[in-house]
Amino acid sequence: MHKPKLCITVFRNNLRINDNLALNEASKCCENMISLYSLELLKGTNLGFNKCGEFRKQFIYESLIDLKKNLLKKNIWLYIVDDIEKTLEILNEDYDLRVFFEKEIGVEEKEFEKKLEKYKGKSFFNQTMLEPFEFDYKKSFSHFRKKAEKMTINEPVKVIDSKDKLFMCIKIEEINLSLDENKRVLKGGETDALNRVDEYLSKHLHTYYDTRSLVDGFNNSTKFSPYLASGCISAKTLYYKIKEYENKLGVSKSSYWIFFELLWRDFFHLVMLQSGNKLFLKEGLSYKVYKFSENKDKLELFFNAKTGVDIIDAGIIELKKTGWISNRQRQLLSSYFIKNLGLDFRYCAAFFEEYLLDFSPASNYGNFAYQSGVGNDKQYRVFDPVKQSSFYGGKEYVKKWLEKEETLPDFDYKQMALDVKEKIYKIKD
Repeated sequence: MHKPKLCITVFRNNLRINDNLALNEASKCCENMISLYSLELLKGTNLGFNKCGEFRKQFIYESLIDLKKNLLKKNIWLYIVDDIEKTLEILNEDYDLRVFFEKEIGVEEKEFEKKLEKYKGKSFFNQTMLEPFEFDYKKSFSHFRKKAEKMTINEPVKVIDSKDKLFMCIKIEEINLSLDENKRVLKGGETDALNRVDEYLSKHLHTYYDTRSLVDGFNNSTKFSPYLASGCISAKTLYYKIKEYENKLGVSKSSYWIFFELLWRDFFHLVMLQSGNKLFLKEGLSYKVYKFSENKDKLELFFNAKTGVDIIDAGIIELKKTGWISNRQRQLLSSYFIKNLGLDFRYCAAFFEEYLLDFSPASNYGNFAYQSGVGNDKQYRVFDPVKQSSFYGGKEYVKKWLEKEETLPDFDYKQMALDVKEKIYKIKD
């Protein structure tokens, strides 16, 4: 029996209608079209932590609701389901399926793609600002940057045309999403992503460099990363938005530095793309196996904000209560966890994976491998948390999150760092 053709866009971390290669190609393939998102992407655990915490779940739910509205304007229905494999099998009984999706780079993401590759269709890689290119993924960011800054960045693809009619598949059991506004830090969705970009770039384009390292303050950083991580906006779209505002307001060190941060994001994505699963491993890219500790007492004290270092404890509390910490705090927490406590970086990476609103596998594990000496950084670096606190606004930040005045640790945290350097990294001063 001849089955009618049905085109399906499977959404994951590309929750937008602008610059969406999979959606564009699917819309051209046939008139009967739907889209799917599976909540299985948000489930599971890693080293005792949930893979997706409540803050990111809220953000993604809001993004899906916004995506559903935007797709409906184009006469395309978004079905939210619990099991992509089962859903496709049911649809395949009545339709000749064409499945379109964006490729991703994590190990589990690749396993998910195998369920989609059983069907005819097409996949695309559109996770980065730059098109993938060959470079030595074990070398430093500077090696990557020299090549990357010479490359042309393709313009985003235009939004799709509306379909003639809305196509409904009554066999699919939909899931309704329930929101909890108490879990909101930023509102998710493509609509809010574009609004945030315009608001920030119009007001703060030339101040970013001076404020980016402060540990607190909403507009001290762009807050673009949650929207990039969930794909509410593409890196290409963001790049061209920066250029648009530079044309209006001029070029500065700050406007360049926002682009520079996008290069870092591309770097870790393309390192993970080329290296496979190496950034998830204890030895990372280095093939060196350091004897990091998995001491349960130390882990528990850290994750419960009882390290005795105020700036560190304040950062842990903010992250657990809001799903957000500044880039400076991410560096301080990861440095203290690895270089002072000597703990296995993968546990802190899993902790960040649960709580961070803007978690992405490449940026998270790339940065942790970098910090732990098994990634792209060849120098041994340790952040002094007390000094860093005095430089970047820690006093008020500690008062805000610990509800007390900042005090010095009552133990020798510097000697702890020296012990880790010698005992785990085998480096003697």
